Amino acid sequence: MKKLLSASLLALGLSQAALAQPESNIISFDISKLYAGAGFNHNRIDSSPFGIKDGSASGMQIFAGYEYGTRNGFDIASEAGLMQTDKFYTGSNDDADGIWAAAVVKKDLPEVNDKLAALIRLGYGLGGDDGLLMGFGAQYRLQPQAFVRLEYLNKDITQSFQVNAVYEF
Repeated sequence: MKKLLSASLLALGLSQAALAQPESNIISFDISKLYAGAGFNHNRIDSSPFGIKDGSASGMQIFAGYEYGTRNGFDIASEAGLMQTDKFYTGSNDDADGIWAAAVVKKDLPEVNDKLAALIRLGYGLGGDDGLLMGFGAQYRLQPQAFVRLEYLNKDITQSFQVNAVYEF
């Protein structure tokens, strides 16, 4: 009987401790951490090693992101987007259209300007230029919820120069 009573009290105590856990352990979605953006890009294929003229194409992209928070002074986020470009060569079907997802790490640069930040990204794209993508750039905050980005991305086949406008919700 003592064992049964002890086990019951222990179970009751553990269940109360589990119920009393702080709400910070609950996974939640904070809409204020969402942002969306759009921009223009210029892409280039370096074909010179193959004796072919380099290809280039301009296009646009749209994307959305979610900020996870700050770790050791770095802001961590993830982004996913859609990119569409013209054809790289006249009369061909070669383009860099596709979808992509990337992890983005941003570091504010108050030593230079309190509205300036550097960023890097690492991700993967599917579509016209399948494969790993990585890049770096800078962003400048225009308003409390709006900023502009200049970025360079190196993808599997192409290199992309981008200018994007971003709005935080």
